[in-house]
Amino acid sequence: MKIALVNPKFSYKGRDKFPIGLAYIAAVAKKFGKVKIIDENVGYEALKEIEKFSPDIVGITSTTPSFPRAKEIAMFSKNLGAKVIMGGVHVTFRPEEALSVCDIVIRGEGEITFEEILLGKDLKDIKGISFKNGKKIIHNPEREYIENLDDLPFPAYELFPLEKYEIMSIITSRGCFYNCAYCCATRFWGLKVRFHSVERVIKEFQKIEELGFKLVKIHDSTFTLNKKRVIEICKKLIEENIDIKWSCETRADHLDREVLEIMAKAGCNFICMGIDSADKNVLIKNKRFFDLDHAKKVFSWCKELGIKTRAYVVFGLEGETEESVKKTIKYLEEIKPDQIMLSLATAYPGTELEKGKTIEMDYSWVAKFEGHGKGAKLYLPSTLTKEEYKKLADYMWSEIKKLKKKIKNLK
Repeated sequence: MKIALVNPKFSYKGRDKFPIGLAYIAAVAKKFGKVKIIDENVGYEALKEIEKFSPDIVGITSTTPSFPRAKEIAMFSKNLGAKVIMGGVHVTFRPEEALSVCDIVIRGEGEITFEEILLGKDLKDIKGISFKNGKKIIHNPEREYIENLDDLPFPAYELFPLEKYEIMSIITSRGCFYNCAYCCATRFWGLKVRFHSVERVIKEFQKIEELGFKLVKIHDSTFTLNKKRVIEICKKLIEENIDIKWSCETRADHLDREVLEIMAKAGCNFICMGIDSADKNVLIKNKRFFDLDHAKKVFSWCKELGIKTRAYVVFGLEGETEESVKKTIKYLEEIKPDQIMLSLATAYPGTELEKGKTIEMDYSWVAKFEGHGKGAKLYLPSTLTKEEYKKLADYMWSEIKKLKKKIKNLK
């Protein structure tokens, strides 16, 4: 059996990020035949590669920004006679849309489900998939989440063109119990957070070091959720003399001076934190509950310890006003993060914002903000008209651009 696994191209900075989710799927697929990885974000052109490889099965991962390209690849593959399976966040919440161009949709975690498909199990008996039976779309029951993440095989790094990636990826946990209005992580990964053991995390770091990587990004929703575990991981990284600089995403309310000190000693050189807004009313309306004063201390501690920071900021969340924007800009001036990533609140599938009012803007305008593709509509808060929205977004973008320049000049 020949299996092609595809990561479609999409417009986003940092495209050379290693697609760790696909590497887990590849680890399952390689037991069943020859596997070819096609990552369009590091220079490969999927249609040419698929035609050359002539696979029996094409698996395509898809986020909302990459979904338009994923559809093109799916249609092309089906025309060549391949069975097309799609997975990922977007198709999990929009399976009907995906089934217009593919044979099977894997909803949620894909490793066990994909294995059962490759084993040839009857589709009606496979949990966590949607498929067509004639013209009727069948949605099988949800699959239970994988309780013990250590049961998963190691990602199949060896199947990837590793020289194309500057930063390796790792996931040490799955799940999130915060349920923020603009995020679908809770619905995709589950409310309960499941952790890899400390031993497994260290083994993955060691493997990555053996492969020659010096930079790692930890992709957990909130890496420092369990303080005791993070300290154990850091102590082990130090004991094992692992020479890797690493970054993570987390929440400021799960950081304190003690944990930051050991993280810095263990190689952490960059932390990304969601601030979103400095207006408490906006934060509460969007289920973002954290202490802005404590977050300010965290950014200060990071500076003292030599850990660079990125603040994620979102314009256009419910409750946004001119006053809330000015509060956020003032707060950013005070905390002076090394990087600021300003994005637009987007009605992504699987999020609460999807249920609200949306606004369509010209893509050339949207593109100046961070992290957006063409796949989803922007959320329009009830506090702004379309005209006010654009004017205020332009103002915020302009002020943050000036602030970024000022911060850069301070270095």
